[in-house]
Amino acid sequence: MKSKIASWKKPGTKIILTIFVGLFILSGYFIIYTDYTYLQVSEKGSLERLKAISNTLALHIDGDKHQYLVDKYHNKSELSSNTQDSVYYGIWKKLRSAYEINHLETEIATLYLDKKENKFYYVVNSSDTPYIRDPYIEFHKEFSEHYQTGDVICKYTDEYGTWLTAFSPIHDKKGEVVGIVEVDERFDLFIAEAKRNMMKNLVISLVIFVVIVVILLRYIRVILRAEEASKRQIETANLVISQKNKDILDSINYARRIQSAILAPREEVFATFKDAFILYKPKDIVSGDFYFYTKTATRAIIAAADCTGHGVPGALMSMIGNDLLHHITRDLKVEQPAAVLDLLHSGVINVLKQDGKYADTKDGMDIALLSFDLENLKLEYAGAYRSLYIIRDNTIIEQKANKFPIGNTQQERSNFTNHEIQLQKGDMCYAFTDGYADQFGGDNGKKFMMKRFQNLLIEIHALPVQEQEKRLDQEIELWKGEVEQVDDILVIGIRV
Repeated sequence: MKSKIASWKKPGTKIILTIFVGLFILSGYFIIYTDYTYLQVSEKGSLERLKAISNTLALHIDGDKHQYLVDKYHNKSELSSNTQDSVYYGIWKKLRSAYEINHLETEIATLYLDKKENKFYYVVNSSDTPYIRDPYIEFHKEFSEHYQTGDVICKYTDEYGTWLTAFSPIHDKKGEVVGIVEVDERFDLFIAEAKRNMMKNLVISLVIFVVIVVILLRYIRVILRAEEASKRQIETANLVISQKNKDILDSINYARRIQSAILAPREEVFATFKDAFILYKPKDIVSGDFYFYTKTATRAIIAAADCTGHGVPGALMSMIGNDLLHHITRDLKVEQPAAVLDLLHSGVINVLKQDGKYADTKDGMDIALLSFDLENLKLEYAGAYRSLYIIRDNTIIEQKANKFPIGNTQQERSNFTNHEIQLQKGDMCYAFTDGYADQFGGDNGKKFMMKRFQNLLIEIHALPVQEQEKRLDQEIELWKGEVEQVDDILVIGIRV
């Protein structure tokens, strides 16, 4: 008994006990402070995100068209559906797309200030049914004071929860403010989750520290003498590994942002192709598949490309391909698809030095490139292993690609074939990579296969394009199940 009491009085034991008590207190403080800081940062980040959404939408909404709706509709319920007025529908599609892409819980709306009545009214909203000219009374003071500049409204609470709001002004061609875009996000659920995590972390920390203190107080001298050196080595190695993993992941995530930046904004694509969708599902953080879009004086050019590999190597190839396509179509002003692909092939060989030192490499890409004359419903197409599907009268018209790729000098080839196609109103055109058809899954773990893909396109082609994209996504996820995605997936659909 005396020896146990004496051990508690030993300087080393007292120091260890003091250190662990101090560490426990500091850890508890750190956890609470970290969670509180996390809440503050998250609130700021959410407000910046909402502000970015509202600013982007405000810049892409034609203020004159918005004012046209205000001038045309003077009473509630004059619009019964989003498609009743083409101008309303065009703005609605922008709001709806932003609502879905950003996974918002509340509808995005544009508001108009009636200066005579000093009241705000709804104009366009992203919901399934319009409520144009309905009065808006929630933040009259804040909206009025910052109507010309836009602002954010930090946490406010109503009967439905705690919210964050951002709004931005819509300008007409004269530069005058003709309305605002309002975006909301619910924040109380996030607060509750953060508090639960904080309490859980505190409890876990308490349990861990109690266990560690009890064990170490009994065996402290043996542990310190026998394991201190190896413990330091292991901790150092783990820190090095964790840091390297973090550095690698940070680099790949940054690469994703760069890759996303080189792709044409979807709003720009959909501004030309009013009835279109792009299903884009990278296998990894970055993708070897990419879509390309550009518009010339007479043509709208779009392509679906599949580079060799996926992940980082595929992403590097996609950036090379995208840069070459921009150079060919914009700088060299080449619009004929076959000529574009011939130049793209030469460019890839030159960049990858496949005509010299690295002649044995097979890196390159498959691609379907479409050049539309939308006014005359004419389409020119050329492809490297990537065919074009046109569905008309419930029948697939397949325009086959050349059976040689972009790049890879080891394969026999000739110039690419240019196909000229006279389209009909209502034709549904599809360009795609092989990732969808090559995905394993189903009851027997087999590939989805091209035939099943064709049947699915025939089944859904008459649906609205947003529904087509949703169905394609649902079908491949259902088929995949628990199986890992084997390749990048890209499907582009355009109705003329």
